[in-house]
Amino acid sequence: MKLPIASIPARNALTNPLRHRWQRLAKREQRALQALTVFAGLTSLYLLWQPQQQALAQAERRYTEETQLLHDLQQLPASTSSLPGPVISGDALPGLLARSSSQAGLNLERMDQEDEGRVNLSLEGPLNGLITWIDQLEQQHVSVLSFSIEVNKDAMASARLQLHSP
Repeated sequence: MKLPIASIPARNALTNPLRHRWQRLAKREQRALQALTVFAGLTSLYLLWQPQQQALAQAERRYTEETQLLHDLQQLPASTSSLPGPVISGDALPGLLARSSSQAGLNLERMDQEDEGRVNLSLEGPLNGLITWIDQLEQQHVSVLSFSIEVNKDAMASARLQLHSP
């Protein structure tokens, strides 16, 4: 691309004073300014690049976790009604819950028995132990009527459940 003839003198008028000033600087000062420019440029690039890398790493982590969760959900049985196992009576349910939650490493904080066969629970413990414990209850035909859970970053869960046994 050719520049118009009129802009060349204007450009020279801007760059000539800067060029003369640069040449008047000592070599040591020129090198120091060049090093400072390189340092400022690299620092600016790093500050622009770092948040993008963090966001990418976080997205990759979330994708991996969600993929694993999807895989785990697909491995669950389609129906719990066909699971074999003994049926627990409504009277024996509180004893079973206390005993089995302790064996699963869960801390039973509160248990309230409502109607025949209906129990409200609050408990804490490792998330894997809680999931396994609920699965074992369902194998004994105990129905989970309501379930709320809070999980911290160490995979410790606090859960509230309402269970029913026929």
